[in-house]
Order: sequence, then C-alpha cells, then structure tokens
Amino acid sequence: MLTQDVVDAVAVVLGKPIFLEQTVDERFKKTTGSFALTPDFVVIVFRGIDPQAYQMHSLFHELGHLLCRHSECIRPGTQLETETPDVVLWSEAEREAEFLAFKITSLISRKSRSVQAFG
Repeated sequence: MLTQDVVDAVAVVLGKPIFLEQTVDERFKKTTGSFALTPDFVVIVFRGIDPQAYQMHSLFHELGHLLCRHSECIRPGTQLETETPDVVLWSEAEREAEFLAFKITSLISRKSRSVQAFG
C-alpha cells in the first residue's frame, strides 16, 4: 500500500477529494501540518523542508484528524516551568490523530509474511 492509496481511501470515507500541498511558508516553522475543510474538498498542507518520513507522519496525523471528524487541528503551546520546555500537553483530539498516524504507518510499512521469512 502506498501513501496515495491511504489518502484516496480517506477521501472515499469523507466523500470528497483531498489535495496535498507541501509548503516552505514561514508560518510553518513551528507547525508541521494543517488541514482545511471546504464543502467540496479538503486541503492538507505540510512542511516541505522536513525529511520524507516526517512529512508522511505529518500527513497521516492530519488524515487522523479527518478520520476522527475533528473540525480543526489546534497544537497546544509548550508549558514552561523553568528555562527548559516541559512536556507538551496534548488534547484528546491530538492524541487520537497521533494514534491513527502511528497505526497507518505501521499498516503500510508492514512487510508481507513471505518477505519477513526470507529476510
């Protein structure tokens, strides 16, 4: 299964096409991805300067939001208790999207049993 197959499958579930856009926009220095829902289509934007694997994870995270029917992706700020950042506190929506990103990645990267048996 390829990344585009996953995007196409989610588009079928949503009932509208999904368009992907890589960006190097300055506004995406701290944000790795985002999505916009319109009545007719979905646009997912992700940082084009990241390594390919991280771009895929960002894409799958945004697809996770869409599959969970989240209307927006809000990244919480970092809580500072000292001079170093503490743990980022994620919302339930962010945890759900991250879980689905992990599950999608594990499903498409799984080798067939015959490949596993022979190395």
